[in-house]
Amino acid sequence: MIRSVLHPYDSGFTPWMSSRMDQRFLLSLYVPESLCPASKSQLLVLVHGSSRWDWLRQSFRDFSEKTGTILLAPLFPVLNSDGSDVNAYKWMHSHGFRYDLLLLDMIEQAASIWDIDFDRFALFGFSGGGQFAHRFLYLHPERLSAVSIGAPGNVSLPDQNRDWPAGVKNIEEHFGMKFDADAVCAVPIHLVIGDADTETWEISKQPEDPIYISGVNDQNTNRIERINRLRNELSLLGSIPVIDYVKGASHQGELLAPSVISWLETVIAKEDCRLAG
Repeated sequence: MIRSVLHPYDSGFTPWMSSRMDQRFLLSLYVPESLCPASKSQLLVLVHGSSRWDWLRQSFRDFSEKTGTILLAPLFPVLNSDGSDVNAYKWMHSHGFRYDLLLLDMIEQAASIWDIDFDRFALFGFSGGGQFAHRFLYLHPERLSAVSIGAPGNVSLPDQNRDWPAGVKNIEEHFGMKFDADAVCAVPIHLVIGDADTETWEISKQPEDPIYISGVNDQNTNRIERINRLRNELSLLGSIPVIDYVKGASHQGELLAPSVISWLETVIAKEDCRLAG
């Protein structure tokens, strides 16, 4: 532990803490009892969907204890007073905020309390969090040890001929960093979706929308078709993404979690202190 005096709530589900960068944003962790004191702990970041429902840490709790991995869940609240804009965080920059940089600062904030290997971490997001996860991959591939992208409603393709956010052609204008295809391809990528996730009412885009791509994000395509297009475009880039279709699941993140965990266990080195001791 980095904190010199341990608090009663420094393990298990921690209290929600204000971001040091902006107190309107919050973070909470699950810190397993199985931490290995001889080495820094691995980190898995879990990004919520549009509803902001916090089911993620509970679903990954056993994985955390088994592997000694610390879980970090950011909370990106809706900033509009009328609650109308639930999507801001998915696009990485909105309302004058850089949500990618906000998350990176939250990780450093946590690493000032717990002994976390924060240089590289795993990332999973569901629905709106899946949108966040694959766009974060494009901006910061060097920070990711693995990324799992769950059922994103609208996708940005790694297409260097399409403007952001449909593609990645001009991300340097928006974010001050270039798209590094080789670095993206070096990250283990997992795509996961329910095989009954076919509703389109929430995700349709019209031709005037910046994310509109005919046959990708238009009103005639569902999340399954969209995640398949993302897989194909990542493959054309040179990546080898793994995709899982969860039988019988619609847009239900808790039903996707076991598939994510199974994949993570194949790509993340585990530190099981209980077995080692």
